[in-house]
Amino acid sequence: MDEQKTFPWLPVLLGVGCVAILCVGVLVVGGGAAFFLTQRSTSQIVPEPSVILPVEALESTERPSPISEPTRINPTMAVPPTVAPTMVEPTTSGPGLTGSQVLDEYYLFDDFSSDALGWPTYDDGKTVLAYENQAYRFQILEPDYYDWVYIPVDFSPPEIWFDVQGPSGPQDGTFGVFCRFQDEENYYYVEFDLADNTYVIAQILNGEFFALTEEDESGQYWRSASPLHSSPTTVNRIGVGCYMDIITVFINEQWVDEVSVSQPFSRPGDVAFFVYAYDFADENGYEVIFDNVEVWAPVQ
Repeated sequence: MDEQKTFPWLPVLLGVGCVAILCVGVLVVGGGAAFFLTQRSTSQIVPEPSVILPVEALESTERPSPISEPTRINPTMAVPPTVAPTMVEPTTSGPGLTGSQVLDEYYLFDDFSSDALGWPTYDDGKTVLAYENQAYRFQILEPDYYDWVYIPVDFSPPEIWFDVQGPSGPQDGTFGVFCRFQDEENYYYVEFDLADNTYVIAQILNGEFFALTEEDESGQYWRSASPLHSSPTTVNRIGVGCYMDIITVFINEQWVDEVSVSQPFSRPGDVAFFVYAYDFADENGYEVIFDNVEVWAPVQ
């Protein structure tokens, strides 16, 4: 997380005191967590596919800016869950699969035409996860709060592509991808802000934040993502290539960035989507709609 622009990473997103919820693999964790994003935020997660982990007791600092900006979460504390999530067994056929849904040993595509692939559905008044209009709604209702959901696969996909759509009106939050999670102190993340069409890439290594995007003249690591549509309600197609030593970002078929990781991890980790609501968000919090999720691991 960056000292200047702080907020999650929404990085030490991971963690927290546990409560087993939902047989579909939803895991709610309370306690101190961390969400860290380069100069804007930080986040952290716990490696267990198809789980949701809410975070409480967040530390936050203000992001310096000439305009009103949200508080970002600082990744400093995390309590790993003690309950293992339900694993989704790979399958390429079956009565539940509809539309273009596919799940096999190295590939998942979900158009959310059915709930056969087992994404969690959940509503505790703070986090809402729901299949809606053949898409997947992820909403955070509580200000200064974030949560995440693991992509329901039992392999570690370096390629993560998806459609995403923000709400109309103020964009009172951010969303992104956690990837290559090793443990509560070691992972990568990519975060997006539709309010100003920016993004940040970072690594949490041994509990310490390392920005992977270049610092600008004002000392910020959040970079412009000009290929994002000006209207947040317009669907954007985002691709993240999260490899051991290289992370790439594509938006709407355009290459946006490629960063190198000087201290890469030596083994794969889990992947999740996260959403964060700013501390000034109203009663609707912040929500995004995910659709046409496609993840895969290249076969050697």
